[in-house]
Amino acid sequence: MIIFLYGEDSYRSRQKLNQIKEKFKKSDPSNINLTVLDGEKAGSEDIKKAVQAVPFLAKKRLVIVENLLTKNKSKTLPDELINYIKKKIPETTVIVFWEEDSPDERTKLFKLFKKPQKAQEFKLLSGYSLSKWIEQEVKKRGGKMERSAQEKLAAYVGNDLWQMSNEVDKLISYKGAKNEPIATDDVELLVKAKLDTNIFNMIDAIGQKNKKRALKLLHDQIESGAHELYLLTMITYQFRNLLIIKDLIDQGKNQYQIQRETKMHPFVVQKTFSQARNFSLNELKKIYQKLLDTDVALKTSKIEPNLALDLLVTKLCSS
Repeated sequence: MIIFLYGEDSYRSRQKLNQIKEKFKKSDPSNINLTVLDGEKAGSEDIKKAVQAVPFLAKKRLVIVENLLTKNKSKTLPDELINYIKKKIPETTVIVFWEEDSPDERTKLFKLFKKPQKAQEFKLLSGYSLSKWIEQEVKKRGGKMERSAQEKLAAYVGNDLWQMSNEVDKLISYKGAKNEPIATDDVELLVKAKLDTNIFNMIDAIGQKNKKRALKLLHDQIESGAHELYLLTMITYQFRNLLIIKDLIDQGKNQYQIQRETKMHPFVVQKTFSQARNFSLNELKKIYQKLLDTDVALKTSKIEPNLALDLLVTKLCSS
């Protein structure tokens, strides 16, 4: 039997892989019949040898091959493995191909692995699905969380479930024995936002042409240790959201329709919807182009990073 686990959400795919391993360990606590291969280094003979081995004092063997499709550079391995798999995997062996990302779907091996009924893709969560995952994880770990706090946590962290898992543990530990639900204030206090609240505030200041406040917020971020490219990326990300949402507002769409169409988190839509009143669509297009020009200048080292951001914010507040 072949099981194929892949997709951008490596946290959930790794969880699934661990579930398979734990279930197998119940029938073989010694792990004698479990083999894990590094797919980046493994050759076709290594895989064949592991798969062909006869189970020792057990009914089944479990062979796990990690990142074969995304990291193995061998030109001969795909054809060799395809020919072997087509001959028939022993019924006594379960082989799991696990990928921590999305492989090239055009390859022969991907098409072969997708055929079994046990292929499962793990896409990144967003919107309601992400909030639901947070709710389930908090409950599973013995905590409680307000709905508004779930939404804020999702907006702060996004779909990086590795970080999200750590943040959930941190929030539950913070509440400790109080037996109180995690609130939005707790999230704001303990979680470092991927899209920091100060980024929203900086965009507000730019929209109000308040150069002094915008520059102060920018320098506060830099002094707190934020990298210049990170800040530019976050500012660009928010102006991109503004451009998308402003266009939809001009089409007569409301917040609910925009959230459904863009699949952005409700918290982000709410904040961005409010900010969009400060800009015209034409202004946002010009600003977005300036952001892209600054990004090129930074990456090609044509200008000192701090100066580049100062000049950018000054231009945006003066335009």
